[in-house]
Amino acid sequence: MERLFKLIVFLLIVGFGLYFTFPYNLSRADLNATYFSILTTLMLTAGGVAIGVVFGLIISFLRFLENRIINFIIDEYIDIMRGTPIVIQLLIFAYVIFAAMNNNFLAALVALGLNSSAYIAEIIRAGINSVDKGQMDASKAMGLSRFTTMREIIMPQAIKNILPGLANEFIVVFKDTSVVGFVSVNDITFQSKTLQALLYNPMPMIFAAVVYYAFVKIFSFLVEILEKQLKKHD
Repeated sequence: MERLFKLIVFLLIVGFGLYFTFPYNLSRADLNATYFSILTTLMLTAGGVAIGVVFGLIISFLRFLENRIINFIIDEYIDIMRGTPIVIQLLIFAYVIFAAMNNNFLAALVALGLNSSAYIAEIIRAGINSVDKGQMDASKAMGLSRFTTMREIIMPQAIKNILPGLANEFIVVFKDTSVVGFVSVNDITFQSKTLQALLYNPMPMIFAAVVYYAFVKIFSFLVEILEKQLKKHD
């Protein structure tokens, strides 16, 4: 009953929000640009998380090699990515690292992905550390390599603690895409600002807020389902 009530409230908020804020009086070109901006936001989110997961896994496995030099480099990388604003990172990638390519979408994608990788690496590390350390010692005693132990024994157990954190990181990256307009990538936030200037009306900004809210609620619902499924196997 509670879930049904929450669903009704969600549908009412999104329904009324879209009805009263959607810019119906736009030209076809502007409407297509609005739809494409939503797609761009979702593409940046999915791509950013994919890059984050790949690099986060690599970082986590390298860290468990217990090499002091590698761990020092990894720690500094994570501190830089977590200790500097995503907007600054975005500007550096767009106007310094990828300046010659003149591809701001790619720059935004990489910036979001590498920023996310620092957080995902910590999520994975925490998940791995949640597994009893005695299993690593037992694997060494059996003659298994560290890589085999991580792949066959540690990771299958740690994944239950990692997946909910990764799902929540997906939501964080989705909201972080709102800064890509700083490098003229036409996401939903940038498009809403453009429409606001075009229509002399604040409604497009509220429309963008409704879109973010709707997708975050959907993602949160999926995360909740995932967590319940994982708990069934505990």
